[in-house]
Amino acid sequence: MNSKKTIKNSIISVVAQVLSMILQFVNRRIFVMFLDIEYLGYQSVFGNVFSFLSVAELGIGEIISFHLFREIVTDNKQEIGKLMYLYKWIYRIIAAVVAMLGLMACIFVPYIVKDASKSIGYLYVVYFLQLASTVAGYFLSYRRTIYAVDQKEYKTIEIELFTKIIVQTLQLTLLAVFRNYLIYLVLQLGTTIIANLIILCKTNKEYPYLREKYTVSWEDIKSRRMISDVGNYLVHSISSAIYCGSDNIIISSICGIRTVALYGNYQILHSSVLNVLYYRLLNPVRAAIGNIIYSDRSKDELWRQFEMLDVFSSFFASYIGLGFLIFLQPAVQLWMGSTDYLLSDSFVILYSLTSYINASGEIVYKYRSVFGDYRQDRNCMLLSAVMNVVISVVLAHKLGVTGVQIGTLLAFLPITYGRVRFVVENYFDKPLKRYVIKHMLLFGIVLVESLFVYWLTVGIPINAVGILMRVLIWAAIPMAVNVLIYFQNPHFKDLCNYFKILFKIVIKTVQRHIVKTSEV
Repeated sequence: MNSKKTIKNSIISVVAQVLSMILQFVNRRIFVMFLDIEYLGYQSVFGNVFSFLSVAELGIGEIISFHLFREIVTDNKQEIGKLMYLYKWIYRIIAAVVAMLGLMACIFVPYIVKDASKSIGYLYVVYFLQLASTVAGYFLSYRRTIYAVDQKEYKTIEIELFTKIIVQTLQLTLLAVFRNYLIYLVLQLGTTIIANLIILCKTNKEYPYLREKYTVSWEDIKSRRMISDVGNYLVHSISSAIYCGSDNIIISSICGIRTVALYGNYQILHSSVLNVLYYRLLNPVRAAIGNIIYSDRSKDELWRQFEMLDVFSSFFASYIGLGFLIFLQPAVQLWMGSTDYLLSDSFVILYSLTSYINASGEIVYKYRSVFGDYRQDRNCMLLSAVMNVVISVVLAHKLGVTGVQIGTLLAFLPITYGRVRFVVENYFDKPLKRYVIKHMLLFGIVLVESLFVYWLTVGIPINAVGILMRVLIWAAIPMAVNVLIYFQNPHFKDLCNYFKILFKIVIKTVQRHIVKTSEV
């Protein structure tokens, strides 16, 4: 693993995500000062509708990415150029298809937005503005992929952060002056276009061969098994769109648009924290894994590295799950300024469990995503989609948003199983049963931890002292339990040594930066 590149990507990703998260929290808080929270519900519901339309992408981005990993390793510019040229034209076709599907899907707007206070004409304007933003995202966005697979993702992140700061500042200023949601949406459309144009210019300079025209024959596509990959990924794409995109639509149609907006607050906190503490930290690892998998390292060496990262994943997931359990409700109350914006404690408990399972399997997903071969776990993806819709719809009528979360939690289990079977059993040839039992035991331990931590924190008041007490409990208990579990584990020792190396690299990098700054 290229530690320097991985660290650089991770550090910049985390810093950028922290700043982005602050912007998002400020943005949403100021938004509800000038406009009703219902408008944010529109954005969430229509966003889920367009996630269904993303099925038209057919997984081309993922398929091109794992083919690019092979060519990046050998620096085969001709093949890289061909793949990126193919990517560009396919995405242009996809943009047209998504636009057409979006126009057709607009007939469902009156049925998926329940109890809206605005007129149907206004809802259609919001819908089409968000559709325009989605379609615009397909133009030029393919150039981001070359930075990701070449372990230079930090450049894309810097550009996105720069444009986001400018646009969101302008959004909030105009929102305060005009109190007009449509102006807000139009500016949001500009963010994607500006960022993609800047990325295009930078990649043209750094990868000049991408500006050339290439001839891509049917044999090129056929030899890489892209047609079969697209067919298999289509099941993944449809299933993922249903699993990830159905919750807000179900909540809106059964529980009402305001509940969607409240649910959105929890989603933003969840995604922001995970992006800062986990996903942004690990996203650069995916490119490193891709480079390693297609190198000449032995399976035993790769397995040892996987187990080290899996220990980190489990260790950190316990903090993620317990953190959401004890901080979500206070965070929403302090952020939005009232208990009127809170959902039930039962929902938060289920949401925290789902977060733990998701985070504990993130390393497996990073490995799974660099292999392609989507035939292997397509049935698991399909099962998860069906389970999520059926369970969520049935339980939403009885338990509201808590019922929807039960569906989301249970439906994630087939996804996890499919990924684990693919990576552990099919690629590494290791016993699946042993791996599953190990993680079930860890999950049981986390459940006991959760009950104990919840009992300790449930009565703590929501003020500065109370938050500090929660932080101390959250920091101490998982650390004590995890160290007790992993103290003699050789992979935990490998992880500690790896972090020592990373720490030294970070210190040297910071020192060099300070020296350069002082010289200037």
